[in-house]
Amino acid sequence: MFSMSKTEKLLAKLKNGTISAQELRTLLGQLGWILARQKGSHEQWLKNGKVITLATHSKDLKPYQIKQVSKALEE
Repeated sequence: MFSMSKTEKLLAKLKNGTISAQELRTLLGQLGWILARQKGSHEQWLKNGKVITLATHSKDLKPYQIKQVSKALEE
């Protein structure tokens, strides 16, 4: 029987667009991204010179944010 790791489950939720802001933070941390800066509800995550900015005004992420993170993780 095949069992998915926590990271694989979060990547699947990201791909489906059903990931929450807290789950996305967990995923980025597991993938080696570092929370470099936070000002109010905006967070900047860094890895290998790449920057992801999340604006988490609520617990829900906007579709453009999910797309931005997906693209950054593919590169």
